[in-house]
Amino acid sequence: MPEEEFQRFIAEIEKNPLFKKLYQEKVIRYQRFPRTDISPSFYPLKEEVIADKGSFDVESLLLGREDIVKKIKKLGRENFKRYFLYPEHEMTAEEIAEECDLDIQEVEELNSFIDEFSIQSEFYHPSTLSPRGSRHYFKIASIERGVEGFIIGYFSPSNARGKYSINYEEFEGLEPKGFLGKSEVKGARELLRKLELINRRKDTIYQVLLNIVEKQSLYLESADSKALLPFSQKELAKRLGLAPSSVSRAIRDKSIDTPLGEEKPLKDFFPRPRRFKKELIRKILEAGDEPLPDEAVRRKLEEEFGVSISRRSVASLRGELKIPAAWRRKQALPSKKK
Repeated sequence: MPEEEFQRFIAEIEKNPLFKKLYQEKVIRYQRFPRTDISPSFYPLKEEVIADKGSFDVESLLLGREDIVKKIKKLGRENFKRYFLYPEHEMTAEEIAEECDLDIQEVEELNSFIDEFSIQSEFYHPSTLSPRGSRHYFKIASIERGVEGFIIGYFSPSNARGKYSINYEEFEGLEPKGFLGKSEVKGARELLRKLELINRRKDTIYQVLLNIVEKQSLYLESADSKALLPFSQKELAKRLGLAPSSVSRAIRDKSIDTPLGEEKPLKDFFPRPRRFKKELIRKILEAGDEPLPDEAVRRKLEEEFGVSISRRSVASLRGELKIPAAWRRKQALPSKKK
């Protein structure tokens, strides 16, 4: 599913009376992924920024809901997270209303607003990357600097909430206790199956982002393309125990904002080994005061970077970089000095 359709699918499931019933009975709860949060850019909710997007859908989301936006701002970031974004499992809607000085209808309106924001988050955080034919990039998160390292900041509240933790033992006891009728049990089992599918997709995306953060931390710090390490989709698929095609589908047409504010497609974090070796050779040749022959470059690659390739491969990659052989570069030195 495209991301917007996926978020709509989640919203429909969470509006299902069976979902609400299972949530109240503590069969279902939200479980955040480690090192994730909602992106800081979620909170401003600036109407003038939204209006600039020129989308009727975006404008209609806020139309007549100015009071909801004011209530979110009045609650403050921490209370909004605690009671609405990452609701405590033990608290009922009535208890949340009392704690936040709201009535039940206002609590329901806030939850509905979050659902709609999840669906339309693309309009609030549109990709600036050029579309590819009829397809366009969907920006799903920003990588933020945290106290203990990088944090994945999701733009969609639904993604920030994480996955569903399902207590099957508790579920099996609901029918004997009379909380679920026989006709409801079948529907509830189908609902739980869909939640497991949602979990699988969310977990795959999270693992992709987490591995990017861990593998490409030097690049995320510097935005220097030469700091990108070789990282194939096949290697990641092996780490995650998935088919390479699953990783390919997971990253397709998705992008993130780096800590320095640059938007990058997820596929760019998986440079091919040949391109990586070529950049290392460029780095070695540009750093040296004296023109190094290919054999010396080969040794440096192995000693300094642990990359083992043949001298002939070094020569081939150097040729692709349009850098002359060492003896030609030496000939050019006197004229440069003059």
